[in-house]
Amino acid sequence: AFDNDLRVRDGARAIPVHGDSAAQLPSAAQLDAAVANAAAEGCAVRALLLTNPSNPLGIVYPPAALKAAAAWALGRGMHVVFDEVYASSVFAESDDAPFVSALEFETALGSAAETHLHVVYGMSKDFCASGYRVGVLRTRNQGVLRAMDNVAYFCAIPGPMQFAVAEMLEDEAWVDEYIATNARNLAAAHAALTAALAETGVPVMRATAGMFVWIDLSQWMKAATWEEENRLWTACFEDAACRLVMTPGRDCRNAKPGCFRMCFAAVQREALLEAAARLAGLLGRYD
Repeated sequence: AFDNDLRVRDGARAIPVHGDSAAQLPSAAQLDAAVANAAAEGCAVRALLLTNPSNPLGIVYPPAALKAAAAWALGRGMHVVFDEVYASSVFAESDDAPFVSALEFETALGSAAETHLHVVYGMSKDFCASGYRVGVLRTRNQGVLRAMDNVAYFCAIPGPMQFAVAEMLEDEAWVDEYIATNARNLAAAHAALTAALAETGVPVMRATAGMFVWIDLSQWMKAATWEEENRLWTACFEDAACRLVMTPGRDCRNAKPGCFRMCFAAVQREALLEAAARLAGLLGRYD
């Protein structure tokens, strides 16, 4: 969604930079190469955008890797934007990569972070409230704050909605219980879907946050091309016995064709098992 969100209104261009694997952030050398390639095309890179927890992978990046990426950008005079919209949808803790907000290591990044580090959050994911359109920007950059203050005049959250959200968030006991319950439900749904997919032989990246899994269907494709990925994606939802809608890897700017994002949070366990069975059936007859 970043491509559309950034380009349509702001005219900004999002440039994907891949690490050594899908689960790794790019190294300084890989980021430098991306900046050089963009410059060769006449595009000046102004900011680094990091999403943690990751969409579409559902993983949490190690704090050290996030700090290193942020330090790289700040050291080159760039802005750093952390999208933490899934921050409270972590359903499985990891000793190697516990979720740590950028606000917790902001001070360690030095004075540049005071004006060039920004964190965005919203109610749409963690609180299942996408229709509320309630978002948060945390920044100490006075220029950004003045600009947002002007823009917000035309798209402010209605007063009654602000009141309702404030009342909800001030009930800290309820919020804590809700987040814990949501995490348990996400974990159960994730376990049900991944177990069903494992029985069909579909490779799945282990997720610890969010509401989706990242699956690899490249072994069923007839060619390692984006056109073939689109053909398989189309077959999944057009086949009368499948009718399964997923997000193709190309739309997520994945490095290789054949991966898809499957969401699991909006339906019951039986529907997840049915989805896995339908996918297995489609793959078995895909030609």
